[in-house]
Amino acid sequence: MRMWDWLKRVSGGKGGARPADDVGHGSSPETGGDLPAESSMQADRPIDGRSEDIFDRAPFAEQIAGIIAGRSEKSSLVIGLYGPWGDGKTSTLTMIREALEVDPDIIAMDYNPWFYGDTTEQLTRSFFASIREKLEKSGYFNRENIGAVMEGLGGIPYAGDSFKRIGQALSSEALADARDKLGEILRRHGKKVVIFVDDIDRLDRGDIQTLFKLVRLSGGFDHTTYILAFDDAVVAEALGQAYGSGDSLAGRRFLEKIVQVPLHLPPVRPEKLRDLMFAACDRTLLANKIELKEGEGSELGNALSEGFSFALKTPRQVKLLDNAVTFAVPLLKGEVRVVDQIQIEALRIFYPEIYEAVRKNPDCLLRERDGDDEAKSPVETAIEALQATAGEKKAVRDLLVGLFPRFGTMGYGSDWEAPWTADKRICSRDYFPRYFGYAVPQGDVSDHLVDELIARAEAGDVGAARVLVADAFTLGSAELLVRRLRSREEQLPLAAAHPLIRAIAANAADIPIGRDLMLGDFALAQAATFVARLSGRATPEEQDIWLTSAIEETDSFLFAVHVIGRARARAKRPNDRASLPPERVEPLAAVLLGRVRSEAAKGDIFECVGERLGRVVNAIHAGGSHETRLGIRQLLGEILAEKSASAIQFIKAFANRSQGGDGVTRIADLDRDTYDVLAVIFDTDLLYDQLRASFGSELDKAEWYDAEDYTGDDDRRIAQQFAYLHRRKDEEPPEEQREGPDKE
Repeated sequence: MRMWDWLKRVSGGKGGARPADDVGHGSSPETGGDLPAESSMQADRPIDGRSEDIFDRAPFAEQIAGIIAGRSEKSSLVIGLYGPWGDGKTSTLTMIREALEVDPDIIAMDYNPWFYGDTTEQLTRSFFASIREKLEKSGYFNRENIGAVMEGLGGIPYAGDSFKRIGQALSSEALADARDKLGEILRRHGKKVVIFVDDIDRLDRGDIQTLFKLVRLSGGFDHTTYILAFDDAVVAEALGQAYGSGDSLAGRRFLEKIVQVPLHLPPVRPEKLRDLMFAACDRTLLANKIELKEGEGSELGNALSEGFSFALKTPRQVKLLDNAVTFAVPLLKGEVRVVDQIQIEALRIFYPEIYEAVRKNPDCLLRERDGDDEAKSPVETAIEALQATAGEKKAVRDLLVGLFPRFGTMGYGSDWEAPWTADKRICSRDYFPRYFGYAVPQGDVSDHLVDELIARAEAGDVGAARVLVADAFTLGSAELLVRRLRSREEQLPLAAAHPLIRAIAANAADIPIGRDLMLGDFALAQAATFVARLSGRATPEEQDIWLTSAIEETDSFLFAVHVIGRARARAKRPNDRASLPPERVEPLAAVLLGRVRSEAAKGDIFECVGERLGRVVNAIHAGGSHETRLGIRQLLGEILAEKSASAIQFIKAFANRSQGGDGVTRIADLDRDTYDVLAVIFDTDLLYDQLRASFGSELDKAEWYDAEDYTGDDDRRIAQQFAYLHRRKDEEPPEEQREGPDKE
């Protein structure tokens, strides 16, 4: 849906014609027409004439022109055209001049002090030089007669004169003489001079004061009209510092002495600006071939209308928004939700201080809220600091609540993260940085990569899928890629499922495992969950094949452990389609046993499988059939019998880990539960004998030493603790002592 279609729908088909394709200029809205297929940055320039007027100011301009042309008085006239920056003053001057051009007795000239030097001398010279040059070019004056006039001003237009000479030239006698001579020439030819002076409010305060002094001193020229366009608030403040009491009120009183006809620009109808804002967004969407989903057009339309209605005042603001979305949308096409992107760009244009507060304080917008959140957030503080009405502040706050639901309520828990991520919303932690960086941040995973990965997988290109997954994983983006895929797991084409499972399994060793003892392998577990959930969408036969291939092809034994663990969750989740009954888990455990046997045949099992051997063995033993359990016990028994040094390695592989305040993971004290697990897998008498072969007869009288009290190495401590427990294996320890003897 296009935004313009939404506007017509909510207005009952009476929303008016579509605005012209160029914000701020272009054809009349009545000409309508389709939006162009191309989008371009909008230059902040005035219109070229009445045909481009879209704010209905042409009648206003023509009335001013008619009054000027019809004046019979010879005295000069100073008209002030007031309006804030970007409100269209220059465009209105253009239409006034256009209306005057049909009158052959009008000599119109432009003077823009912004184009000239930044000194009083340069400003003064340029002012009179512009008058002389225009009069000479008119054809009714020549160097002889206009030169005689300017000679009365001391040769001001000519270079080389000192500023002191210019000051002398502006004496009342020189001006009076020049005024009389110029007025006589104009009267003789029946001509009137109209001088348009623009961009006065862009000058610094000293130049503003100089310019108005020039207008006051030269304003006595007969048959001459000045039209001065400026922001009256800015100019009044500048003049107030030089005249009167020094405040803006004094400046306005000074203005009243110079400007005889003060005119404020007719206000632009709010619906006109709204329509232009919608047209700008529509044009960008069309140029980038972006189609809004059902409901998104009304969402965006309401957000822009209600969120920015107070701040939207001038056409220039629309141009700025137009340029902002024209620039930003193609940079992040497909990587963010465009409805959110346009709103945040509008916030940057209309409320830059709120935008900065949002950009710098994501946590107060993205984290889950609870009843203890009493402190005022920086974003809320920024809203309250706005120089705005209560209604405007509420509109801004409501806009932010729409973008960041957690900003307004406690009712959005962790279960909302997945759908927000799937929709690429700004309230997703994964996507928030993109909206402010205009690119996919380093270490992030672009949605284009995810889309390509899914497309290659759907086409059955397992090799290409593996390469894409490997690229993301080796760049440190494994967890993000898994999250992206998990957010789409219910919508993925089923044809892509098995190739994706194989690609992730083949690269699982590159999924980083953190230092945190509890959550270090969280990303790996999520990858296994994705595999399980995705396979759960298939038929039972396909599911078995896909999970088997994941265990066969993975380069990470720990990943295989998580896959089996997820498949065994049927007892806790009887209705979970990703979980399997025991008889279907047993073949998976047998496959993992085969992998372990193969690695053991190649060399040292501890080097091949790593320190996670205990978890691998537990997964095989817990999920396997009776035959598989016997198989793993037999394999480990053979290794233990062959190498006495393997005894301490096996015990450490099954021992628990602890983590101190320094974040370092250590082997914890051996407890009775761990001993009982070892007793299920191994012949503990053989374990003890092999330990004794390595550590000597001291184990026969081993005492218990806690880790914090033991000064020797960990291997000897673990051997001592095992020997202590082994000698007491037939004793049933009290429940409170099952985590270790003599524990307080």
